[in-house]
Amino acid sequence: MAIVLSLLSGFSLWSGFAPIEFPLGPYLGIFLLYRNLLDKSMRLRLFYSFMAGACFFLPLLHWSGSYVGWIPWVSLALLQTMLFSLIGLVPINRNFGSIFLFAATFTVIEILRMKYPFGGFGWGRIGHTQVETLSGVYFLIGIAGVTFLVAYISALLTMIRFRFISLLPVPFILSIFIPNTGADDSLRIVAVQGGVDQLGLDYNARALSVLTRHAETSKQVDSQPELVIWPENASDIDPIATPEAAEIINQTLKQINAPLLVGAVLRDSLGPKNVSILYNEGLKISSMYVKQDLAPFGEYMPIRSIAEFIAPEAKRVRDFQPGKTWVSHEVSGKRFQSIICFEVLDDDFLRTGLRDSDFVVAQTNNATFGKSPQARQQLQIIRARAAEFQREFAVVSTTGFTAHISAEGEVIDSLEQFKPGLLEMEIETRSGQTLASRLGSWLWIGVFLLGLAITRRSVFSR
Repeated sequence: MAIVLSLLSGFSLWSGFAPIEFPLGPYLGIFLLYRNLLDKSMRLRLFYSFMAGACFFLPLLHWSGSYVGWIPWVSLALLQTMLFSLIGLVPINRNFGSIFLFAATFTVIEILRMKYPFGGFGWGRIGHTQVETLSGVYFLIGIAGVTFLVAYISALLTMIRFRFISLLPVPFILSIFIPNTGADDSLRIVAVQGGVDQLGLDYNARALSVLTRHAETSKQVDSQPELVIWPENASDIDPIATPEAAEIINQTLKQINAPLLVGAVLRDSLGPKNVSILYNEGLKISSMYVKQDLAPFGEYMPIRSIAEFIAPEAKRVRDFQPGKTWVSHEVSGKRFQSIICFEVLDDDFLRTGLRDSDFVVAQTNNATFGKSPQARQQLQIIRARAAEFQREFAVVSTTGFTAHISAEGEVIDSLEQFKPGLLEMEIETRSGQTLASRLGSWLWIGVFLLGLAITRRSVFSR
């Protein structure tokens, strides 16, 4: 029966993410996990946690094998499962100290996954799933804090005492009545979803094809926007070193008569760079941001010899060169930061980059994951970030989902996935920082240490 509960726990955790997106699923999953680990030995706690983690991460990360086969997918899922199973190290008892330590440990393990190994992989965090239920507390405690809150509430339910359960609606009530920061101004933006010739790893095999598609789609712009944005890899050939690509962009600028933000790949002798380039109406480059937080195994290859042995496709990955600093863009007197795909995952990295932004542009390319739930899961993460930083996000993708996200994390409007088109949006700009944007991961490590102190016993105790 305990194994069945472990599997049900993992499945319930997964149900909070796309394609199901059931926000109460993680509550049930953590409740079942805590109940299943109650008064068990460390060996059994580790085993049952591993079973729950496998049932969580294997379906969650199935998209990672979309075009490279099952070995990379299973390898990634099992690595995340092993880290997840560390929850079994802490003693689980029916008391408040144990519940607090469990919630703190769950939160710190998510942060650990976000940071390590190989720069981390912060996918599948419970804090990504609660925008519908707790949007009003994200800007106070952040994604990590929402994870802690959900884990604490879920474990608390195992106490099954009315006086405790009666307190559970409090966070939801606070979520409704806590005021949000007001908008300072607004900006007219058009996002261009140009599509690709074919989904998969060879989406940009034909030189200039993706660029041409975005240029052609941009010809439909007729609303006099203050900024037009293209997604990551919209220019599949270096627009600075290639005259033909530069000319296509110049013609587009003349057509739209507005600044144009282009996601491009630059090439040099040291390796490619994933960049976000802002062109002004004078056909000049105003600013350029080079992606800093590169995706392991996608944009650079750790332990290359092992990776190429496991997945021969890894030989096709040439290591990208990371940027060294944040560079913000400016249009109409408004500052904004572009974050490129994988960069949306790390809490501390984003706190530094978004500090002075009036709004945020998220540029991404989901073509390499086909029709999997990856794009919708990524949109969940971006919605959580919008609520955390209380900034509106303009999300632009080659194939979708291109969307306008409010400062509360709501999807105001979006384009149909895989269909080229334009999304016009009136982006509200905001200044100031949220409390969550000032809280680093060290806070939650401190909460974990406090939990250890509360229990007054060794974390390795049986």
